[in-house]
Amino acid sequence: MSTHKYGRYLITDQQSRWATVEEIKSSGTRIDLRKDSFPVGGLPIMTDAREAWVDGEDSHTIIFGATGSKKTRLFCMPLLNILAGAGESFIATDPKGELYNRTSGYARSKGYDTYVLNFRDIGNGDMWNPLALPYELYHSGKTEEATGMLNDFIRTIAQPHIENTKDVFWPEMASSYALANLLLLMEAGKKEEANVTSLSALCVASAADPLRRLSEHMSLNSIAKLNYDSVLTAPERTLNSILVSLYGMLRVFATQKKLCGMLSGNTIDLSTVGRRKTAIYIIIPDEKTTYHFMVTTFIKQAYEILIAEAQKEKNGRLPVRVNFVLDEFCNIPKVPDMPSMISAARSRNIRYFLVAQSKHQLVGRYKEDADTIKGNCDNWVFLTSKELDLLEEISRLCGVNRVSETYSRPLISTSELQRLDKKKGEALIMHARQYPYITEIADIDDYEMFKGYPPVPLSTYTVPDVKVFNVHKLLDDVVANKRPIPFSD
Repeated sequence: MSTHKYGRYLITDQQSRWATVEEIKSSGTRIDLRKDSFPVGGLPIMTDAREAWVDGEDSHTIIFGATGSKKTRLFCMPLLNILAGAGESFIATDPKGELYNRTSGYARSKGYDTYVLNFRDIGNGDMWNPLALPYELYHSGKTEEATGMLNDFIRTIAQPHIENTKDVFWPEMASSYALANLLLLMEAGKKEEANVTSLSALCVASAADPLRRLSEHMSLNSIAKLNYDSVLTAPERTLNSILVSLYGMLRVFATQKKLCGMLSGNTIDLSTVGRRKTAIYIIIPDEKTTYHFMVTTFIKQAYEILIAEAQKEKNGRLPVRVNFVLDEFCNIPKVPDMPSMISAARSRNIRYFLVAQSKHQLVGRYKEDADTIKGNCDNWVFLTSKELDLLEEISRLCGVNRVSETYSRPLISTSELQRLDKKKGEALIMHARQYPYITEIADIDDYEMFKGYPPVPLSTYTVPDVKVFNVHKLLDDVVANKRPIPFSD
């Protein structure tokens, strides 16, 4: 056995330590921020706002910082600009619109296609129809993929209601009914009728009777038939309670006409994000959560489209790397299948940068999956927190130093972690397999090369005449033998 290869692991009093500056620099890629383009983009692990060392590998990152810790100014804003200088695509959640204001102009100057899904100021930005892709998949013979996407859509809408009730029966049954209606919309609706307004119309009480009559003749093997039977054959009081629960889930579509208009068309082509330099900003109000479920739906659908595009390549990787920069990651509803997504992403040239206020917030949203998500992040960044669980975990991960034969102390204590200097931009970083280190990260205002680029003016769109699926007409046509019964043998 070669002692030089294995000997150091036999030392029982091996101590932890801080990484040296040389080790940090050697583990990253140096970029001169004053140049017109950068060789690679990634998390700045050391920077003075003139040059930076970044992690250009396929490494996911999680950033922990309480409110007011400057995580957006120290990391998110510089990160997006560095990605733009390197020609990498990104999809960023933008709770206050600050990321768009500070980075979109620079991205546009680098030749980026820039899109904004604007839930703060609906009418300014771009349009996106969450049901357009499932419809396309369904009618191209990929019914399982379409059904899975529709199920994810409904699960995301229902998640807040499931989390906020002691009796999950009602939102679960409402979800089954909504999925059946979406499948009917895919099967019998026209392309222009595949929109959330049509979904709302199918879920009102007056649609229950024609849906019941149609479902009586559907194939027993149909998913729609199974879901309709579980709801429409229930006693009247039970059915009414399910419909009330469903209305609570879909109320936003029934009451927000401008939102329905925004979601009735597409000006964003997600299939090109991994092939051309693209910047997508998802601007969401940070003072209310009304539209947050749509952000989750967009993230999940974008990921699935990107995976499908990667599969078309011989090496299974997107030609242009796509970075999901998810600020306030735990304030949006749970992303379905997030653990498997983050596990599979790096081999497809997709990276995640997750920004969370606390460990408690992450565990509260993802339960036992939180450990899987953290475990898939090679880079951990800590700014500040008063949360003891997080402080203790960071301290333990940094290791201990043996002071004497009988006493060891943490490399950094929970008390010391709380005293990182905010004004200096101090952050503790655990990068890949390197020893931990504390560095001073430059504020976005310190980057002279990123100044002087005003934000791209928000585009406006004209909402098309929204076509709504009419189940009453469908039943009349079926009775008159003008159309076949949906999902019949």
